[in-house]
Amino acid sequence: METETGKVNYLRHVTVDDAGVLINPILTEGQRHGGIAQGGAQALLEEVSYDADGKPQNATLADYAFITAAELPSFELLTMETPATLDPLGVKGVGGAGTIGATPAVHNAVVDAVAHLGVKHIEMPTTPERVWKAIKAHS
Repeated sequence: METETGKVNYLRHVTVDDAGVLINPILTEGQRHGGIAQGGAQALLEEVSYDADGKPQNATLADYAFITAAELPSFELLTMETPATLDPLGVKGVGGAGTIGATPAVHNAVVDAVAHLGVKHIEMPTTPERVWKAIKAHS
């Protein structure tokens, strides 16, 4: 965290997922990476904004902030394989797991990183501007 600018440095992300019996571990890993990246991006920078007339201000990829591989850490993926009992193959879904857990995990990590400064809440996404304003409001 750069307190002078509000820039968040996304340094580490650890997950544990149980997809049951892994039929294709490489595909499962890709699903997990994609979900974590999407969830982290939602917490850090993705937002649709509108003008006073309700028109989207960032409706194209040229205007919409999205995360790139350069801004993501190497994910640490831990795997459990507990076979599903209601499925003859013992498989479970895993595609959305990263998306669901990553967003609050990353958001809470950002707030926790500045909690010692008195910050208790930052609206999502935790853009540098929002983080900086939250820090300044408590200094």
